[in-house]
Amino acid sequence: MSPFMDSAGFDQQRIDYCPWTYARATPHQIREQKSHQKLLAKKAGAVIGERSYVSPLAAVQGRLELGSDGFVAAHAYLTGNVRLGDHCSINPFAAVRENVTGGNGIRIGAYACLIGANHGFSDPERPVYQQPLTSKGIVLGDDIWIGSHVTVVDGVKIGSHSILAAGAVVTKDVPDYAIVGGNPARIIRMRTKPKPRAGSLEARLETFGQRAGEQLAAVLARCQTQTREGDACWVDRPRERKRIRPWCDAVELSAMFDRTPPAYPRAEWITRLRDFQDPKTGAVPEHLPEDRQYDPAPPADPRDGRFYNTMIVSYALECLGGTLARPVHAVAAIREAELRRRLAALPWKTQAWGAGDWVDCYASCLLPNRKSFDLEIPLPALFRWLDRHCDPQTGMWGQPTPETRWLQPVNGFYRLTRGTYAQFGRPLPHPERSLETILRHARDEAFFGPGIGNACNYLDVVHPLWLCLKQTAHRRDEAEDWVRRHLPKVLREWQRNRGFSFDLARRAPGLQGTEMWLSIVYLMADVLGMSARLGYRPRGVHRTESPGAGF
Repeated sequence: MSPFMDSAGFDQQRIDYCPWTYARATPHQIREQKSHQKLLAKKAGAVIGERSYVSPLAAVQGRLELGSDGFVAAHAYLTGNVRLGDHCSINPFAAVRENVTGGNGIRIGAYACLIGANHGFSDPERPVYQQPLTSKGIVLGDDIWIGSHVTVVDGVKIGSHSILAAGAVVTKDVPDYAIVGGNPARIIRMRTKPKPRAGSLEARLETFGQRAGEQLAAVLARCQTQTREGDACWVDRPRERKRIRPWCDAVELSAMFDRTPPAYPRAEWITRLRDFQDPKTGAVPEHLPEDRQYDPAPPADPRDGRFYNTMIVSYALECLGGTLARPVHAVAAIREAELRRRLAALPWKTQAWGAGDWVDCYASCLLPNRKSFDLEIPLPALFRWLDRHCDPQTGMWGQPTPETRWLQPVNGFYRLTRGTYAQFGRPLPHPERSLETILRHARDEAFFGPGIGNACNYLDVVHPLWLCLKQTAHRRDEAEDWVRRHLPKVLREWQRNRGFSFDLARRAPGLQGTEMWLSIVYLMADVLGMSARLGYRPRGVHRTESPGAGF
């Protein structure tokens, strides 16, 4: 024990600096506190509620009204008229001065400074200290957290349920449910959303997101079947062949709503997905082993169309917090010179979508090779080639064709940029020109006319619009107008407990269409600043984060 403090002194100090511990006070400490409160009432007119504590080390030099279950800690400095309700606290070294009025549940952090008064300074001929004091007062709502070292100036009203971040200098009124910070303080974000107007697009998005979340279990159950061994597995639509992609769609759909997919615990999901990877190549086949008559061997070359499955299994594992079991050897074997040769040999002029597909699969397998296995990857060489070969007039990497016009280049742009620029957080080479070409294609009635639309063609427009608008405001109004016209059409296509059809005209819902269209809806809403209404966000292959940024 310190020679300067006995046990009783130590216990009293704990209450003074941690006054919430007054709930465990001894009868003697309670009597001492009652005596102190009587003194404050007599000398300063204080009114203090039941079970509240005011440290004798606090400077209370004004009229204090404090409700029940509150406290004022040591070295707090209170002057003027301070009125707070129940469950309010003023922590050590905070200053609450002059006219401050608050409701219930207010927390004032250490060293915070709330000054409900100000010096006049209108007369430049007189020293400021000689000019009259003015006071508009500070008004606090209910349920407010004021962080350490916050300053609130005179005349400010702080809305209920708000948070003032540590160090904020609050010079203007704060609305209900706001989180503010900085100097001067600005709204960082809102803790809740105001209720949208009935019938508005925001209200429709909110209703749609709730409905999709409520019906997700039925959507997944409809596509759940069994392997020959009796284990659960997934197909895109009932009675279809057993491929690996529906497993990944089931994972990503569940992850959108922060859920674990059904049938297996998370750890077993990770094990089963990892087991799909071929030990020699690191690639993943298209079908389950029991259906290998359709798929005799996993691909050894990323030019193989089935290489897409390796990419989507990697993304599904990411959703579950897992990783591939081994590197993708077919990608790791491609060095810089070979990479440049392969890029140049891709069919950019005749099949830009296929070229973008190769780049997407390749780049998406670079990421787990680097993150999970610390392999060197030729990322600088990849971006040097892509930057150099992007057409500065169109912002594309491919050319239009007589048959499908801009469909191939725009769809290839999506696949290429999704796996590279979006995933690795790199700026696009010519975002304004890209936007112009994408909008030109989006007006093509052959692909986006009434009653026409498949998930690929819409996603291949919506994701590029979303990505470009992150870099530029060029033609934003036109892009938003296109989204506003098409988004309601998409929302109407949801089928109860069945989800979305990949091709809207076919009315044949499945896991792939549901996952893709839910992602499209989110990206459309995000372009309009309304995505928070949905209550979900894309995960896996269509995620909006850039986990490769920094590589």
